Amino acid sequence: MPKIVAVVGGKHSGKTTVVEHLVAELKLRGFRVGVVKEMVRIPTLDTPATETDRYAKAGAEVIAAVPREETVIFIKKRLAVDEILSHLGVVDFVVLEGFENEHSLQKIVAAKTADEARSFIDISVIGVSGLILESADERKKAEEFRLPIFSSLTEATKLADLVQHLDVR
Repeated sequence: MPKIVAVVGGKHSGKTTVVEHLVAELKLRGFRVGVVKEMVRIPTLDTPATETDRYAKAGAEVIAAVPREETVIFIKKRLAVDEILSHLGVVDFVVLEGFENEHSLQKIVAAKTADEARSFIDISVIGVSGLILESADERKKAEEFRLPIFSSLTEATKLADLVQHLDVR
């Protein structure tokens, strides 16, 4: 069973950067890492009127597209996190971007301000990162949360240490 952590936060808060640096550090340590990005603002990645879209409209429930450098599998329904995991193959870690409504997941909050971070903090949060660290005042306010605070840019090793030692849920 892989260890799972979600990086949650507001729009343009640094979530993708946190995920990117965390994944890179875990890979440097020799781990296999999968990433799942929640994209709530768009209905589909499939392009209308392409062959893959036409296959879905014809009734296909799963469609694989195989360009030269990747394989994309469209499953034509929204899956729960547990269902997605079975499609990731064998990995040691799964890093989710988004999924703040999944209450059973351990989370890192990426935020621009302490107020924004506060809106995501609950008992599942294990650390804080993101653009909040660009402001000394906001970092000081975030220290009141009594959670580890890491810059993914300069402290990716500490962030990965935190994630590497998570309990498997």
